[in-house]
Amino acid sequence: MATQDSRIKVKRSTVSGTVPTVAPSTDHTQPTPAWSATDIYKGELFINQADNVVWSRGDDGVFCIGGNTELTIASADVLHLNGTPLTIVSAVSGYSIEVISASVKIDFSTTAYATNTFIQLITNGATTAQYGAGIINATVATTKKLPEISTTTATTTQLIANADLHVSVKTGDPTAGDSDITIFVNYRLIPA
Repeated sequence: MATQDSRIKVKRSTVSGTVPTVAPSTDHTQPTPAWSATDIYKGELFINQADNVVWSRGDDGVFCIGGNTELTIASADVLHLNGTPLTIVSAVSGYSIEVISASVKIDFSTTAYATNTFIQLITNGATTAQYGAGIINATVATTKKLPEISTTTATTTQLIANADLHVSVKTGDPTAGDSDITIFVNYRLIPA
């Protein structure tokens, strides 16, 4: 087994949307071709701290190990989630966002949301959500897993390259309700 550990380390970026790149050579100490700040060796890790995404490089190039994020939505914004969806994961050029798991925490206040309580994670421009359920009508403080939506047809779309992942309510804005909610998402980025 051949190994190279002359510079294997964890590289980091604090710039949102930064993706590591394949190095132009197998030795970063050589002046040409010059390595960029995002170039990584095979087996090296790259963490984008701004986006909470971990990357590595294998024989076939750079790949996403995974990312996670959370978004707290004030009750005033929950009441407009159908008409004004919120971005929970911003688009990354050349990649589609695939949700691996998702949960919703409802910080129940005094009044439950009524009608249109199906919250979903949907790629901007897609016809079918990736995850969702009619759960924001809770009458107690609770945290629940969102189920995957796997029912599709030949003409539906779910994963779209270069598109944001949104939190929205499926049909119409909710009525009533005064509870803040937090969405937690684990995801990976798939090359387009």
